[in-house]
Amino acid sequence: MRPVVTALAGRLAAGAAAVLAGGLLATTVAPAHAAIEPDPRAPWFGPDLDWRTDTAEAYVDRLGTDVSLFGRSFVYPLNDSTDEAISDLSDQAADEGAVAVVTLQPTSLTEPDAQDAERLGGLLADLAEADGSTFLVRFAPEMNGSWTAWGQQPRDYVRAFTTVADGVHAATDEAAMVWAPAYGAGYPFDRAINSTTTSADAPAISPAARRVLDTDGDGQVTETDDPYGPYYPGDDVVDWVGLTMLRYGVTQQFGANTVPAPDELDERFKERFGYGDDLGRKTFYVRFAGTPNQPFLLTTSALWNPRADGPDALAIQRPWWRQVLAATEERPRLGGVLWLEQERDEPEIGNVVEWGLTANPAIARAFRTDLLDSGYDLGPVAGTTSGTDPDRADGGDSDGDDRSPAASPTSETDDEAAGRQDGGVPPFALGAISAVVVLLAAAMVALSIRRRRMRPPWLR
Repeated sequence: MRPVVTALAGRLAAGAAAVLAGGLLATTVAPAHAAIEPDPRAPWFGPDLDWRTDTAEAYVDRLGTDVSLFGRSFVYPLNDSTDEAISDLSDQAADEGAVAVVTLQPTSLTEPDAQDAERLGGLLADLAEADGSTFLVRFAPEMNGSWTAWGQQPRDYVRAFTTVADGVHAATDEAAMVWAPAYGAGYPFDRAINSTTTSADAPAISPAARRVLDTDGDGQVTETDDPYGPYYPGDDVVDWVGLTMLRYGVTQQFGANTVPAPDELDERFKERFGYGDDLGRKTFYVRFAGTPNQPFLLTTSALWNPRADGPDALAIQRPWWRQVLAATEERPRLGGVLWLEQERDEPEIGNVVEWGLTANPAIARAFRTDLLDSGYDLGPVAGTTSGTDPDRADGGDSDGDDRSPAASPTSETDDEAAGRQDGGVPPFALGAISAVVVLLAAAMVALSIRRRRMRPPWLR
């Protein structure tokens, strides 16, 4: 639970906002929905579990510390069975003081309608009231991939996402919508072994979708096209953005046990890893998290193949988790990390591989040590993070391009750590803001002790 001083600061800030509302709100754009996000540079962390054999309590016991996220996937539209499963996730996450990450996997992008979205929103609203839960809703993630039933259908996807977002936003302020494609190297993924669109009678991309996805106008959909922008539903319905960045190997050697390079995650954030060209792409982080000032959810894990030779699991996974934990140093909009904590069969590899960190007690202990020293907010956080915040705590990163994030995938520079955006505060408000600062000073001094981020020992 946040310290009492945090609540006091929040109340004072709310009062200040009310005093300034007459003029300040005339020139400051407020978010369309209530803000659900952690403090800057204090992201949430938690697992995406195999709930058939695992529980939130068992995971916490294995890891040896609380966490602030728990994720689970569900078929959409909902039915009685999925209603019960989402209720179970809500209950378990709330018991651990964590945010519930609800991943929705639609059977179709054209069949679900507004009534289905209303049902979802109503369920989340009821659970928020009954359990004190907070939700991140990942609708149809990896929609730019070829391996999902909802993949590479940009127009239908945007319509479906918007419909779901409208239903959720109308029902509750305790749920945020997450737009989360897959990392773009290899796009359009037409050579993926588990592709659903590679048979002779199922063309990889429909003609209608091809016209939208051919962003460079050469008549084809290739790696030089934008893997993200055509699928973006818009700032008005997206609350969080994110990427799936699963670490298979240095050169995407599926199933090979290879140690991550020291800058491998950073290269992915900079849209340079795995593309095989030097087009100078504008980064996903700058386009969708920095410029629109939206929190970023990273879904990740590092594969270890027990049937392959090479380094052991700790030698592979520790370098990766240390890069993940350190990523917030240069990317303050990193708001959460959802770690795939499962053993599962991978079609590219042909056997079951390990993605998790807690099955081996020695690895769990090593990870816990680094996690506790990382500055991540491990909760409890549920029920304490939502609320309208016209001026979000951190301005986000920008590369100076004020266009829509979907406008251009290319950038001349990659200033990931650019300064805060101008909030547009009118001059007459500065005096009032100064007075508010005096009132907040005592509270914020104490709060800063909690918020101070210490660099983890492996970076010192």
